Amino acid sequence: MELEELKNMWQSVKPHISSKISDDDANKIAVKNNDIKSRLLKRARWDGVFSIICLMLMALSPFWSPMKLPYWWLTVFCLTLFIATLYGIKIYCSIKSINLWDYTNKDILTTVVSIKKLYRNIELATAAVIIPLLIWLSLTPSFINTWRMFFAWGLTLLGFGLEYLWYRSYIKQLNNLINWEQK
Repeated sequence: MELEELKNMWQSVKPHISSKISDDDANKIAVKNNDIKSRLLKRARWDGVFSIICLMLMALSPFWSPMKLPYWWLTVFCLTLFIATLYGIKIYCSIKSINLWDYTNKDILTTVVSIKKLYRNIELATAAVIIPLLIWLSLTPSFINTWRMFFAWGLTLLGFGLEYLWYRSYIKQLNNLINWEQK
């Protein structure tokens, strides 16, 4: 008896359930995702430009900086920025390779998850190198209890605070690329 009732209920609901998205809806979704993809590409380009500018400024800082940072510190810092820039280029290429018109949702999801992993790993690795480096620098004898120590701490807090906001916004955009059905 319960099976018959369940079958009758299913038959009454079945016509209202659309098993396939219409072509118009699919095109709207693809256009919306293409807009998100273009925003992600623009963001990745700006990230690369900013990273290259920072790398050049840090590499040339012995010529212009009043802080006179140690060369070993500059070498490690610039090497970290260079590796982060290479990862940024890889992330940009991964985003650019997403084909919203031909990829299935699974393909898009797989690509987005790999981009998120790359981005998270480079963020964690960069933070793991730069934070101890900045703390160590600010506690060296030439920096301790001077304006340079407080300047280094202030820039560290400002930089990582802004990077955290940038990271959250970037991940939110990536999530928007795959969570279109919730909108």
